[in-house]
Amino acid sequence: MSHNAHLRYEPEEKPPQWLAAGMGAQIVAMILTGIMLTPLVVARSAQMETETAAWLIFAALVAAGLSTWLQVSRLGRIGSGHVMFVGSNAAFIAVAVTALQQGGPALLASLSAISALVTFVFTAHMPTLRRILTPAVGGVVLMLMAISVAPVVWKLLKRVPEAFQDSPQVPLVVFATIALIFVIGAFARGALRLWAPLIGVLGGSALAAGLGMVDTSQVAAAAWIGLPQGSWPGLDLSFGVDFWALLPAFAMLSMVGCIETYADSISVQRTSRREPRPIDFRAVQGAINADGAGSFIAGVLGTVPNTVYSTSVAVVEMTGIAARRVGWWGGLFLILLAFCPKIAALVGAMPGPVAGAFVLMMLVLLFGHGIHMVTEQPLSFEAGLAVCLGFWVGFGFQEGVLFNEMLPDWAKVFLSNGTTSGGLTAMLLMAVVSLRERTRDKLSVPLAAGAMTEVQKLVRGFAERLGWDKAAEDRLTLAAEEALLFLLANPARQREGTQLHVRLRRRGEAAELEYVTAPAGSNIEGALAGLENAPEASDPEDLVSLRLLRAMAKEVRHLQYHGTDCLVLAVDSSA
Repeated sequence: MSHNAHLRYEPEEKPPQWLAAGMGAQIVAMILTGIMLTPLVVARSAQMETETAAWLIFAALVAAGLSTWLQVSRLGRIGSGHVMFVGSNAAFIAVAVTALQQGGPALLASLSAISALVTFVFTAHMPTLRRILTPAVGGVVLMLMAISVAPVVWKLLKRVPEAFQDSPQVPLVVFATIALIFVIGAFARGALRLWAPLIGVLGGSALAAGLGMVDTSQVAAAAWIGLPQGSWPGLDLSFGVDFWALLPAFAMLSMVGCIETYADSISVQRTSRREPRPIDFRAVQGAINADGAGSFIAGVLGTVPNTVYSTSVAVVEMTGIAARRVGWWGGLFLILLAFCPKIAALVGAMPGPVAGAFVLMMLVLLFGHGIHMVTEQPLSFEAGLAVCLGFWVGFGFQEGVLFNEMLPDWAKVFLSNGTTSGGLTAMLLMAVVSLRERTRDKLSVPLAAGAMTEVQKLVRGFAERLGWDKAAEDRLTLAAEEALLFLLANPARQREGTQLHVRLRRRGEAAELEYVTAPAGSNIEGALAGLENAPEASDPEDLVSLRLLRAMAKEVRHLQYHGTDCLVLAVDSSA
């Protein structure tokens, strides 16, 4: 039986249009609150006028629709080719509020657009950066982001009409909203759990309306179809002090978005196929590039950056419908909703305590997601020290207790944001750790038959230096030979000047061998998976080679990126 036997439609397959439209509408209904509330909270917290909030929401919906289309597509190196819905990124709330307060909507637009370009740098160097920008580093930045947004939430919870100042009805609305989201999210089963945020917001708003906190006059006056009250703010291209002070924080959060989209893209690939396939890291790069292009569009339109919503990945897994048509319909619905001012007015009428409670629950989930990212893979002592120190440095700067007053003026805004200072600290320390792990057991040779002799010498010298016995040395040598034969067997790599970079590292009681070379179509993980159905009695030579490799190595990973292939083997020192 296949690992996703329940899957009804793979990405390339075409369900009926009515079914795809219905699925797209369902996902849009689930994520609409998050898309619209993030820019609304940013505008309210920065005390912007209603017209600015209306434009931020309008631009966020248009950008989300266009970005969802980019994700569904494969336009060169942009797009994942899978159903991945996109919306406003709550991680940017704190820095977006600061940008609005210091330079207005035009500064926010410029920062959102320019920081989005970081994603293309990330994907271009993914094979190298994967040792520094690890999920643990991303998790620390995500946790610090939640801490930096918290003060915005505390103020929002108390933003009510004058008649309700210091009224016990305000915390009642807050706790009712949180309780609904928590109870449904924690105890509901199936599709109902995915609706928890929306149900919580509707329930809290209904209670607030019953208590008289909601002003619906603007909702009644808003048209069903039309343009928002506000106008495009333009771009601030003066690149003043405020821009350079805030750019590192925006860039840092964009990098975290890259790591989150990296994980979401791998997840959606695993859930969108009936039969298991090796992860296509070129599609992962495409998903991250689409995120960057979408955030650039959001910035040019004048709103906060966006990111992939994991909810859409969960819906694909639950419904078994992974067809791209769902994404095309969903993106269309998001764009059409942007031209419905009544929807924007309805969200704008949401009382502060309800909006604050919703954002608080999102921060709780983001903080938890950060913890999960930190603990996703076992950390060495050095890596754990790096990411934990990064967290506490960021927390100290965020609270203003780490000698902030001694910083020069230009650095106060830059480093007083915990997301920036903590993230930079974690990355710098991880870079130092990776330098410490650099190995002398490496070589670079032309990818040709003559490379075999050089690789054998390197491997045997490495095994002897570690004191491995003859059996373990032979096992490592044989695995290295068979993997190299696989690389040599592909004519696409037999171009003159193609280099092979070989690195050997010790990982506990195992050896990690890494081949880095030019890309080709074949994937050794896929070939190894195909051995399950191949009869051994009539094995051709290439299958015998693959069976030997599978027997010698305890782990084989073939990571194929645009421009680079990384083949990684793990071989134990014990039988």
